[in-house]
Amino acid sequence: MTTNPASELALFLKGLAEEGRAVVSSQPLADDVGDALSVLCRMDAIARDEFVLVLPTFTPAAALWAARLFYNLCQFTVCRDIGEERVVAACRVSCPSPRGPETDWSVDLVLRHLPQLFQLARHLSNADPLVDQMKQIAVTWPLSSVGIAQLENVQVDSFISHSGLCRLYADRIVLEGDTSRLGNTRVDEMLRGDFGVHRDLAPTLAAKLFATT
Repeated sequence: MTTNPASELALFLKGLAEEGRAVVSSQPLADDVGDALSVLCRMDAIARDEFVLVLPTFTPAAALWAARLFYNLCQFTVCRDIGEERVVAACRVSCPSPRGPETDWSVDLVLRHLPQLFQLARHLSNADPLVDQMKQIAVTWPLSSVGIAQLENVQVDSFISHSGLCRLYADRIVLEGDTSRLGNTRVDEMLRGDFGVHRDLAPTLAAKLFATT
């Protein structure tokens, strides 16, 4: 993806993208993350080729923010001696970009791995404050958190009007069988059109989608 990335964040992203592995240290992440942006740009290009959808413009500031956040979440998951105060402080750093399709897409380049990390963190300790912080992040960024159950007040207004992201969101709902994400008119209509008469492809989802039709 990049030529000999030097920063810890760039190496983290490269491993995540190429091998599906998140390698972190126990030390706070350094501020020098310039070369991480080139990795994120490459991740954006690969994702566009993979999904073959019309997708929003890449927003560097949002992508870097999400990369740092996810690095911290991975670090907190494996380094169990890190205190709650540091966990909460890191999780409450706000995204620097205004919400909208561009921001949600750029954040998703890394946060799409959140459901897997959440399952690991909950398995290690369901009562851990980190799990509660991850749930809050999952609620805030619903495009990236499909598959995380028992979330309340999930709002999709920031991206659902974008055709490409609506398609991506609907596909993830089907892949995860996440019935909790049904209820949005645009998503539900898209999925009804997808299933048509082939409701047996996803019977649990179909049962809810066609319950009143």
